[in-house]
Amino acid sequence: MNYVNINGQLTQNQEAKIHISDLGLRRGYGAFEFFRVLRGIPVFIEDHLARLENSAQLIELVVPYSQAQLEHFIHELIQVNGLERAGIQMVLTGGYSEDAFTPSEPNLIIAPISVKPQPESHYTQGSKIILYQNLRELAQAKTTAYVTAVKLSKRVKAEGATEVVYHDGNYVTEGGRSSLCIIKNGTLITAKDGVLPGITRMHMLGLAQQLLRVEYRAFTLEELFSADEVILTGATREVMPVTRIEDKLVAGGQVGSYTKTLMKAFREHVEAYLQQKAQEVSS
Repeated sequence: MNYVNINGQLTQNQEAKIHISDLGLRRGYGAFEFFRVLRGIPVFIEDHLARLENSAQLIELVVPYSQAQLEHFIHELIQVNGLERAGIQMVLTGGYSEDAFTPSEPNLIIAPISVKPQPESHYTQGSKIILYQNLRELAQAKTTAYVTAVKLSKRVKAEGATEVVYHDGNYVTEGGRSSLCIIKNGTLITAKDGVLPGITRMHMLGLAQQLLRVEYRAFTLEELFSADEVILTGATREVMPVTRIEDKLVAGGQVGSYTKTLMKAFREHVEAYLQQKAQEVSS
């Protein structure tokens, strides 16, 4: 991975620079996106670019390029780096600021990131989550404000968990880096307000509606602990079962039947997407 793209220009890694006056550094003011590259194809790229635009609007930044230009930059970056399986992060910052506070023309960084596959045991045996009381500011925007999630990353690792899930003391919202759903009595429940609109979650819910009832609403900590099945979704996690919450097992600690079906359906959905994009390129 020798190249990144800064403000529309390919730049070698060792020469990539952003000035210290950038508000992304000085104030943590920025939006970002992250998506997977599989077989050289950026997965669900249209959805991620649309969410970047929405996040930028919510924090009053303007994406300085069209979607077509952004797609060109991304495909160019994939090609010059020979990316077959990786991640790509796009960071839109508040730009260089003379007073370290007032936004200016945004800077856009597009950079590949190595992605380690999740342990297979997280899918066959399930994963663990821990809980933390926290509400994100502007939750529907994917901003660079990840202080809480980064701070808690050591605890997550130390406790053998895969994610920290936020709540307000009563209602559960989302994971630090993922979306959260529960299944109870054949109904899938996931929050609609006060959470980031997850791209993986959106695609999974489209598949879930063919299998069971879906409710968009907040659910409580009590409902989380009494759920029949609990699911994390995210770009690198895909559809991941949760079988332990803190020190408590979810429904006996077994991966549920609905989750197994959704994991398989989602992977087939991604495969169909990759095949469609490959055909578009070859035609």
